[in-house]
Amino acid sequence: MHNCYKNSFTAKTAFLSSIWMVCCLFASGFGLSGASFHRSFIDTTVCGSSVVLSATSGLTNYAWSTGATTQSITATTSGTYWWETVDYTNNKVVNGNFSSGFTGFSSSYVVPGGPVNNTLLYPEGTYYVIGNPNTVHSGFSSFFDHTIGTASGKMMVINGASTANVNVWSENITVVPNNTYVFSVWFASANPASPGQLNFSINGVQLGTTIQLSSTTGLWQNFTTRWSSGSSTSAVISLVNQNTAASGNDFAIDDISFSPVYRHTIQVTLNPIPVLSVIASPASCATYDLTTAIVGYDTSTYTYTFKNPSGTVITTAAAQSITLSGTYTITETNTATGCVSTAKTVNLTINTKPGKPVIIP
Repeated sequence: MHNCYKNSFTAKTAFLSSIWMVCCLFASGFGLSGASFHRSFIDTTVCGSSVVLSATSGLTNYAWSTGATTQSITATTSGTYWWETVDYTNNKVVNGNFSSGFTGFSSSYVVPGGPVNNTLLYPEGTYYVIGNPNTVHSGFSSFFDHTIGTASGKMMVINGASTANVNVWSENITVVPNNTYVFSVWFASANPASPGQLNFSINGVQLGTTIQLSSTTGLWQNFTTRWSSGSSTSAVISLVNQNTAASGNDFAIDDISFSPVYRHTIQVTLNPIPVLSVIASPASCATYDLTTAIVGYDTSTYTYTFKNPSGTVITTAAAQSITLSGTYTITETNTATGCVSTAKTVNLTINTKPGKPVIIP
């Protein structure tokens, strides 16, 4: 847990908490790798029955512990809340969009030799990085990559092997321990027959259910899975083909990402605002103790602030011997939480004390 995110605000607004969150994000290096960015914590103590909690603006894929997907939520009970988003700007895959060609990954499939033509990928268990599947196989549909969507883009085009559990694509990734990552890939069938069946695999362990591709060629589909790193500092991430059909079983891969999840935890404490009750219009002769206008006067739980008719704060001793009529103001502060009541006014009338009667003999 990074100390930058842990603080306690008493009788502060959620706005201040949000500002603190943003400042800490930049201090930790927004968009950079490391557990300090991807796991953060803040205490928010607020006076009132609700507080608006706001995630950092400008991100995507918001997910709250409440199930909300908006940037902000309203918390009406004390407790632990969190929001998270996938930091796709911090993709760990080196060449996930294949713009750098055949570099940055490995495959149990092979790149066939010979000139690039529409018979190059006839053998099963072969692949090529190119802008249009039809260029390397006459039976493959003609379509463009997912990244750019034009002839200048690139994708990995595969003629599926007739052997199951073969790594189509793989890369060794450096990861942060005790962090969550999202493994995301875009797939499209290149031939409608026997669509590809694939699995995500990390460190040789297959994750989730088998991915069944659509028979519609050129239809890019996104599939994701989550993985927690635990104590690991590296991960071999792979895409494994499970389809053993020799006919069909042809597909393309693009925009592979392995990105950390950024989770921000907020501990919310909602303290009630004191409800101050006063006698609105008392009257007295000569002097008046303003504290007696407070219903349930309790100095062990609250402190009180008194203001005279001109708005000047006066001491408790002065408030206990008021000699001038006018409108006085009282507020009540809970000494434990710091929460302050709404100010209440007391319209005080001080009557002149009658003089001593003269007795005429």
